[in-house]
Amino acid sequence: MLPSIFNDVIGPVMRGPSSSHCAAALRIGRLARDLMDSDFIEVLVEFDRNGSLPTTHDTQGSDMGLCGGLMGWEATDPRLPESLRILQETGIPIAMETVDAGDPHPNTYRLTLRSTSEGHTLRGISTGGGSIEVI
Repeated sequence: MLPSIFNDVIGPVMRGPSSSHCAAALRIGRLARDLMDSDFIEVLVEFDRNGSLPTTHDTQGSDMGLCGGLMGWEATDPRLPESLRILQETGIPIAMETVDAGDPHPNTYRLTLRSTSEGHTLRGISTGGGSIEVI
């Protein structure tokens, strides 16, 4: 990735407590949502057992970011702290599991979204400062 004055000097608009967990998770959730041609009806999130996310996703804002992104929200949305509850209230089941995936990066998110007609999986890495890489 080339240096950018916006990400490397100024930085993106993001919500804490962690840019690697909340801001990046929101961007990854939005990308997963955008992959779908129709509304999704279930979500599976997987974290590698040897990564950083199994023990921090609920305290560092990953859940908040992912759910906000899955709903298409911006990082500045005031509802973000309640995003997991709000997503669950829509009736969309979201499962978060720890798996032996062998991911090469500790901040790897694996999302699988399903609708009545399709399913897509996205694997994204938080590279720091709210930046992500899709692999």
